Amino acid sequence: MFDERFWMGIVSALIYGFIGIFLALLGFKVFDWITPKIDVETELAEKHNTAVAIVCAAVILGICYLVAHVVGGPSPS
Repeated sequence: MFDERFWMGIVSALIYGFIGIFLALLGFKVFDWITPKIDVETELAEKHNTAVAIVCAAVILGICYLVAHVVGGPSPS
């Protein structure tokens, strides 16, 4: 019913998905490490600081954009 290309696609998607999630988490941890004066968890959970939430969202989106291009490789032209 399913050919070998289908299963290779599923396996590749899972592997690249896990790699992408790992790199995104690693990138956010690096951001947290290079900004020691900002305690992100305290600012978000206790102080409800919207500015920190927006900066964190922008950082996560930027990291995920870079990771998608690194993991996906060059786009066909």
